[in-house]
Amino acid sequence: MSPYRPLASYAPGYSAPPFAPPPFQLADFIRLLDARRGLIARVAIGTVLCAIAVALVLPTVFTSSAVVMLDPRKNNITELSAVLSPLASDPASVQNQIQIITSRDLAAQVVDRLKLDQDGEFNPRAGDPSMLDLLGEMGALLSPRHWAESETVSGAAGRDRVIDAFQHHISADAQGLSTAITINATARDPAKAALLANTLAGAYVKSQVTAKIGATTATTDWLNGRLQDLAQQLQIQQEAIQRYKAEHNLNDSAPGSSIVDQQMVGISALMVQARSELAEKQAVLDRIRQLVASGNPADVSQIVSSPLIVQLRGQQATLLAQEGDLASKYGPLHPKMQAVEEQKRDLDIKISQEVNRLAASAGNDVMVAQAHLNSLQGSLGGTEGTAHSQNMARVQLQALESNANSTRTMYEAYVQRLRQSQGLDDVQTPDARIISQAAIPLAPSAPKRGLIVAASVPLGLLLGVIAALLAEKFGPLMPVRVNGAPRAAIMPARRKDKRARSLPPQRPLAVWSGPPILGEIDDVAALRAADFVLDYPASKYSHAMADLVRQLEAREGGGAIIALTSADNGESRSAIAVSLARAASRMGKKAIVVDCAPGHLASQAMKARVRSGVYEVLTGAVPLNQALAKDSRGEVYLLGTARRAPNSVTMYSSRPMQRLISVLRDGADFVVIDCGPANGGPDAALIARLADATVLISRRQMLHSPLVANAARALDTAHAAPVGIVVTR
Repeated sequence: MSPYRPLASYAPGYSAPPFAPPPFQLADFIRLLDARRGLIARVAIGTVLCAIAVALVLPTVFTSSAVVMLDPRKNNITELSAVLSPLASDPASVQNQIQIITSRDLAAQVVDRLKLDQDGEFNPRAGDPSMLDLLGEMGALLSPRHWAESETVSGAAGRDRVIDAFQHHISADAQGLSTAITINATARDPAKAALLANTLAGAYVKSQVTAKIGATTATTDWLNGRLQDLAQQLQIQQEAIQRYKAEHNLNDSAPGSSIVDQQMVGISALMVQARSELAEKQAVLDRIRQLVASGNPADVSQIVSSPLIVQLRGQQATLLAQEGDLASKYGPLHPKMQAVEEQKRDLDIKISQEVNRLAASAGNDVMVAQAHLNSLQGSLGGTEGTAHSQNMARVQLQALESNANSTRTMYEAYVQRLRQSQGLDDVQTPDARIISQAAIPLAPSAPKRGLIVAASVPLGLLLGVIAALLAEKFGPLMPVRVNGAPRAAIMPARRKDKRARSLPPQRPLAVWSGPPILGEIDDVAALRAADFVLDYPASKYSHAMADLVRQLEAREGGGAIIALTSADNGESRSAIAVSLARAASRMGKKAIVVDCAPGHLASQAMKARVRSGVYEVLTGAVPLNQALAKDSRGEVYLLGTARRAPNSVTMYSSRPMQRLISVLRDGADFVVIDCGPANGGPDAALIARLADATVLISRRQMLHSPLVANAARALDTAHAAPVGIVVTR
């Protein structure tokens, strides 16, 4: 269902907007300047006179400059313990110093030092008001905000105004890539300008020293407070260490040097000695018992030094010698032999008794040595327990001592830093120095009266041209011809102008009574305009394409077949066809461009490779999905004409063509057919009969031309779809 009325409904009673004149061009502008030269001259002369008056009224101002330089060097004697690091010389640091120079605090110091609140230039209330001051006060009185304010201004508010005024008289700039900063001060008196610049430079240099002294003082105060806290904390920690030592009986400062450790070492040495003595005595006892068991008790003397056994063994040897002599003389039953035997038995008994006594004594020695060793082992066990307990307590003691040592180290570091920072107030040096004092200027710096007057000449001409354009647009002045048609038709009866009488009478504008004008689009003569929808989606051209798509939609959710034709064979038709399809694609629609024009301009605009087209699809050589080529820059598809049919009239009026249009209507949301020029043959009219709507593209200048009328007549004769016109301008 087409949303457009048939062509006949527009012919008799249709009332369309009148035809607008051609656009304003350079020749029209030149003729306008010639016609309005009097107005332009008056406005320019008035502007120059106003500039001269302003230049004369403006007060004379002098500017003086002082130069300070950020010195990256530092004093190796005094700066070793400086609280603040030296200023950097990078551009960012220089800009930071410029902000300090022009800061409000530094300006307040200069105001107070020079008593600028009593200077009429900075405080209008302190001196005789000038004409400009009177005008400013009158404007303030007329301001509604002034009515709500109090009539009396406090001293703080007045001082703030003086500071604001002083800040408007000063400026600071960096000198190229150097660390030098130029301080500029302006005043009506040249001596005052130099004084302001020098005072501000001196205040800036002094502020650096003041900042260092303040930082040093604050640091010293902080260090003193911190040292007091650390001293108290160290005292508490030392008391805790001594209390802990007393509670755990720790009299040493480190493991290995305590009394318990010394006792363990002594007991261990005694135990080694006791074990040796026990082993020795046990060996003696075992040897004695072995000799007794073997029947050689007399050999005990070899182990134990016993004088008695030695003596008895001597007596025994003597008796054996006597027994040998007697045995050679007497028999065994001789009384002397029996007496010797009796003595030998007595000696053996005595030796046995002595050996037994020595064995008993050795056994006692072994028992005593064992008891001594056991005692030492018990003492060592107790001492080891005590040492273990002290070692466990010593771990906590070490933690306490570590904290105390850390606090002591910090305390000593702070004491050293405090000693370094004390006494620096008298030797602080600024990081900047004045390298050039401000001199009294010999010539004023403002106003540039010659420059003001010279600049007023082109400004006056520009204002005169603007006034001429406004007068031409809105004023009831004489008509000026533009492109042969009068721009203004109202002329006062009392005004007479020879040039106006020489103009021919106006011709009434032709009224458009043809097909409806769907819209006006800016000039799209070149194919590259088809890319504007993608490259500039927020442009007026893109919005115009989107609005045209909405007008051309057949119905909600249905397809729309739009046939585009034109009166001439220009590029505007193909550019608009591709633009409409791309705009529809950006709106979320499936769009297809069918290029049936002889020049294949739509295919060129889309830069798509067309290998097969309408002819191949209609003859069945190629399926439709294979014949569609995709747009190189978007989601639009193209059905071109790679091969021209032998008889295009037969092809476009055939049933396969009708079926193809039906398939495109069902498969796509928006189909644009570039039919070619309507005056180039019957092809455009035949294709337009299959579409839902026909769009005729025409330039604005050709809207009333015979070409457009013939094209509309040809479409009407062929019973094409309802026609609407898009005007390009």
